[in-house]
Amino acid sequence: MPYDPHLSIADQVHASVTSSLANLSTGNTTYLDCVLMHSPLPKLEGTAIAWTTLQNYVGQGKIRHLGIANVSFPVLAFLVNDMDVKPSVVQNRFYADTRYDVQLRRFCREQGIVFQSFWTLTGNPGLLKSEAVKELAKAVGISVQVALYALVVALEKVTVLDGTTNEGRMVEDLGGLEKVGRWAEGEGRGEWERILEDFKESVGEL
Repeated sequence: MPYDPHLSIADQVHASVTSSLANLSTGNTTYLDCVLMHSPLPKLEGTAIAWTTLQNYVGQGKIRHLGIANVSFPVLAFLVNDMDVKPSVVQNRFYADTRYDVQLRRFCREQGIVFQSFWTLTGNPGLLKSEAVKELAKAVGISVQVALYALVVALEKVTVLDGTTNEGRMVEDLGGLEKVGRWAEGEGRGEWERILEDFKESVGEL
């Protein structure tokens, strides 16, 4: 934590951004591509102060995009409707306890915000065993893990945060997604559309 927690919210943000600019500098780099708040603060007023402080850096050209993680729909709507700089990215868990954030993800699509899903595998043992995921894995010849990634990405304006640190797994995951893409655009088009509809139904997608 690159700041004194006893400082004001604004000063904590200033210290954090200053530290990140120094630590991530690569010679001529003078900006951060994207800065995410790890979560909203306990009170909306505090979140507003932190966000306003961050968006001032956007105005100065030191931050290109802002995002937020672990956010509820009301707080996200507040940031979009009441702040000068709306979020470019939302990072939330993708799991049944939040009903897969259907309303929030729809709002993100409408606002041009990218939804980044995390806890996609660990939080969804049931989805990994679902018929849609197993059918896709069998049809394309990939693991059920990659099949779930492919179906989540197909929900529009969704990317997946893949937590693996294993290079071989990374290659397998990326290659598997490309394989699904080729199959879905070719011989598997009809089957893909049916499987995707079944998956959307299982996560409550409208």
